[in-house]
Amino acid sequence: MFYPGNPETLKKMVNKYIADAKDFDLPNLKALICPHAGYPYSGPIAGYSYRQIKTLKKKPKTYFLLGPTHYAYIDVAVGNYEAFQTPLGEVTVDQKICAELENKGIPFIPQAHIPEHSLEVQLPFLQIVDSKAQIVPILCGSVHPDDLAEKLDPYFNKPDTFFLVSSDLSHYLPYDEAVMRDQNSLKMIEFMDLSKEDQIDACGNIGIRTLMRLAKNNGYKIKLLDYRNSGDTAGDKSQVVGYGALAVYKTTK
Repeated sequence: MFYPGNPETLKKMVNKYIADAKDFDLPNLKALICPHAGYPYSGPIAGYSYRQIKTLKKKPKTYFLLGPTHYAYIDVAVGNYEAFQTPLGEVTVDQKICAELENKGIPFIPQAHIPEHSLEVQLPFLQIVDSKAQIVPILCGSVHPDDLAEKLDPYFNKPDTFFLVSSDLSHYLPYDEAVMRDQNSLKMIEFMDLSKEDQIDACGNIGIRTLMRLAKNNGYKIKLLDYRNSGDTAGDKSQVVGYGALAVYKTTK
């Protein structure tokens, strides 16, 4: 539904999105926020996120994927499968960490993961930039970001982990209104402003707010890489969806 089923077509499409994006060469890159719509709409913006991984000299061992659940009413759910499959092959799940998270009170709920696209659409991009990637899939429902950040903080501090948060921004607003609202959300994310975080208009706001805590608590910064909406990429401007690519990094003294 969101990307081509033909492997060669998919590979060509994703490679072009990544090649067209700018490499920011950020130090100590730790996490990215990436959109999750149909590729003609959000692919060019997602390319900015994954371009940063492609140019890393040393790739992470395990990627934590946090995304919203669009179909199931849950608190939070880890995807403790053996692998996820896309037209480009299988992406191995780090079942050891998934089991540890289950022991921390994050259950495996298959009925939440099976219909969900928010994590799946990240995988072809991840497969292109890191063919050896292992993932820890986490779907966020009504869980409080404080609770989730507390459970994930020990993993955030490990040198061989990386975090990917899947989220679009505002949905189905007229173009100018969407840009204004999205700029407001992006500003709060960049400044890690937890006092106004409930104003962030994003379907993946739980994952974003969790990442803001992890970044802030561990001395990281957040930088906007690209912002566009569906009116800029492949749709009309009467009702648009916003897409942002942001990076979490740390400068060294």
